[in-house]
Amino acid sequence: MAAAAKLFLSEGFDAVTMDQVAMQAGVSKMTIYSHFDDKETLFENFLTSISDGMTEALDSKIDEGLSLRDRLEITGRGFLQTIGGPLIPSMLLSIIMIRKNPTLARRFYNAGPGRTRAALITLIQKYASRGELQVIRAEWAVDDLMGLWEGGLPAKMMLGIGGPLTLSEIKRRASRAVDVFLRAYAVAPKANVLHRRPR
Repeated sequence: MAAAAKLFLSEGFDAVTMDQVAMQAGVSKMTIYSHFDDKETLFENFLTSISDGMTEALDSKIDEGLSLRDRLEITGRGFLQTIGGPLIPSMLLSIIMIRKNPTLARRFYNAGPGRTRAALITLIQKYASRGELQVIRAEWAVDDLMGLWEGGLPAKMMLGIGGPLTLSEIKRRASRAVDVFLRAYAVAPKANVLHRRPR
């Protein structure tokens, strides 16, 4: 996977061959085919490994004691570390090539950003059912949240007019986006009303 990732990022999806991956990894081509059916599956696994960092806080096995805000902030940081680092500009060549094949593009979207979006939708639906969020459609709410995190960053990165985000920028951006999102969708807690006996 490490060998494949290095080649995909430097050469682009179309230019990489399984022979190159085998040579880079120091194994036989048959060894690679014993784990991955084809180059598309290998690239799909590469994208899934990237999205793991973005969806970790959304895993149902994570401590249920985490608040919704904490889960969203942790997810936002993972999301921004991926799209705000050097990875996305490096993948530009692969993205341009893949978009020529809509079926392949959809498959790879589902393995990467689509997987993160689906996990967020499930989380938002869960908290909406608990009465902590008020949403018309979870899909729309998630689009709003991801838009707040992104804020035009991928376009700037791809055009080379924005450098990689620092850790402090990632934390600030993730936190601010969640603040705005919760102001729009969080259900305000009911105030405790004290009833006095009439005199």
